[in-house]
Amino acid sequence: MAYSERLPRESLLWIFAAQFAVLLPHFARLPLWIVGGWLLAAWWRTEVSRGRRELPGKPVKLLVVTAVVGGLLLSYRQWFALEPMVALLAVSFTLKNLELLTRRDGFLSLLLAYFVAATLFVFDQGIPHALYGVLAVLVVTAALVAQAGAGSAGPRRAIGLSARLLAQSVPLMLLLFVVMPRLGPLWAVPQEDAGASTGVSDSMSPGDFANLSRSDKPALRITFDGPVPPPEQRYWRGLVYADFDGRRWSQGFGVDPREGGRVYWSDSEQGLPEVGPRYRYQVIQEPTRSRWLFAMARPHSVTDGVGETRDDRLVRAEPVFSRLAYEVRSWPRDTINDVPPLSDFERRRNLQLPEGGNPRARAWARRLRAQDLSAGEISDAVLSVFNRRFIYTLSPPTLGADSVDAFLYDSQRGFCEHFAGSYVFLMRAAGVPARVVAGYQGGEWVDGEQYLLVRQYDAHAWAEIWTEGRGWQRVDPTAAVAPERVRDGLQSAAADEFMRDALLPLHRFPVLRQLRLQWDMINYRWYRAVVSFDSERQQDLLRDLLGRVTSVRLALLVGLPAVLALLGVGAWLWLSGRGRRPPPAARLYRQFCRRLARCGVERRRGEAPEDFVARVHRERPQLGPMAASITTAYQRAAYADDPAALKQLRRLVRGFWPSLRRG
Repeated sequence: MAYSERLPRESLLWIFAAQFAVLLPHFARLPLWIVGGWLLAAWWRTEVSRGRRELPGKPVKLLVVTAVVGGLLLSYRQWFALEPMVALLAVSFTLKNLELLTRRDGFLSLLLAYFVAATLFVFDQGIPHALYGVLAVLVVTAALVAQAGAGSAGPRRAIGLSARLLAQSVPLMLLLFVVMPRLGPLWAVPQEDAGASTGVSDSMSPGDFANLSRSDKPALRITFDGPVPPPEQRYWRGLVYADFDGRRWSQGFGVDPREGGRVYWSDSEQGLPEVGPRYRYQVIQEPTRSRWLFAMARPHSVTDGVGETRDDRLVRAEPVFSRLAYEVRSWPRDTINDVPPLSDFERRRNLQLPEGGNPRARAWARRLRAQDLSAGEISDAVLSVFNRRFIYTLSPPTLGADSVDAFLYDSQRGFCEHFAGSYVFLMRAAGVPARVVAGYQGGEWVDGEQYLLVRQYDAHAWAEIWTEGRGWQRVDPTAAVAPERVRDGLQSAAADEFMRDALLPLHRFPVLRQLRLQWDMINYRWYRAVVSFDSERQQDLLRDLLGRVTSVRLALLVGLPAVLALLGVGAWLWLSGRGRRPPPAARLYRQFCRRLARCGVERRRGEAPEDFVARVHRERPQLGPMAASITTAYQRAAYADDPAALKQLRRLVRGFWPSLRRG
């Protein structure tokens, strides 16, 4: 192997810097053994470049590869998913470092770094992540520049040339962003589905929603095409809990699509009401790693991959691993007159209770049932007690084994899940089909961009009861205890306890709160303009630019800027060449050549000064000594930057005319 093919130490350090830049955001999600392995391999290869150690042989490499494959199999349950694929790329860096010898090896490693940089956007497409992605690509490109030689490995030169290359690519990037066919995003690749990472879960027990009240992270951003529902109608349902085991509410078997629950994926499968929807809106949902989506009651979506369930929920075919935008139309139940009867199976499901436990609550329900009251009257009786005796708090006490009895008769202090769960228990015990609904309630209206911002602390649980002739009706027991929670939000209902454990309670500082809203609006614009730029938005933009989209107009849209750019570059080069004054030594030498041409000795195109003066000696021997002196002075002035030689050249050229005339 030629020495020139080997990687210099400076190029090797640039490769490690590029690998570190693209792997740094993944360090938090990669297994520790991969991070440690990469650091060890980089350190070992650096020691090899210093001559302190040797590269491992084939037996050691085979052993390392076997251990790495076993580690990946043990670390990830689902192999054909995104996170193990990113881990595989990180492992590829590690293994490649053990045989990083030539410039070709470095080139391949840096090409792999571009792929890893692209995976940064799989897990987050926010503005900070995008800026870091640009920085990572800048470092990788600088590492490629540094491979050209020792003169290119300097930080200032490598970073500067990398920045210029990326800046020159921006117009082409924007053009391709607008006209290239929109393919599925990289972040749509399946990831490991380990359940919901944040927000509403697929089950509910006392205290779950109180924990969510401590988080002010965004959950939903909703824009309306038409009327905006009043605060008391802003119930964003996501899950329905029908099964109760004495303490925990869950969906129950056969509800989740993964367990065979029925989902309607098209208009033809689920008949839509003849009357038009009251609300039309778009929801931008933060990643939850779950399949359920959030919308108001009786929703329908035309977004691909979104379906509707029997209990008026929206679900997605794949978990939501990144921000998702979907269109929704909603028909509030009071606008629907045709109510199908409740099936025997659904009636049994929504009357289910454990065989024993909570005897005092059951006794109260039996007394209500014995009075031969209607479902609405039983509900009013329960809500009346809640209104008179109970307190809304974000810090409810711990409940015992009979959690409903402990809440109703002992603590009488609770959060939304306490009121919703105990209410549904009482209604079922009284013979009224009822269920718990979980999601979000309310939201903060952002005037600057005209959208509703729903945060995690807006998580809420309420109830639905079945009434003959009207079907499922929403009942919010929390509203009977703290109506300001529904009308004005959590901060108004629990002012003293709201975000009490937060490290920086922004709601107490109006300036910081306004800055946070401004940042959220910027992120909202970024998502709508860039991240959610799908084929439909692309077609709308092209129609705005071209009118009717045809192949000829598309070709003009792509070709015309390219031709104009080439003409502009050519004009700039021509003008810069004409306007640029050559160095003094070059001007004097050209003057000398023009004077020689007048006496029949013309310098040929591309002829070197040494070759030209040799030809002058042959064709005009009498001019040879003077031409040799001028050529020597020119070379010293032009290439050695010798001021004395420049003065000598000027003197010789000035005196060349008389000699030429006499000759």
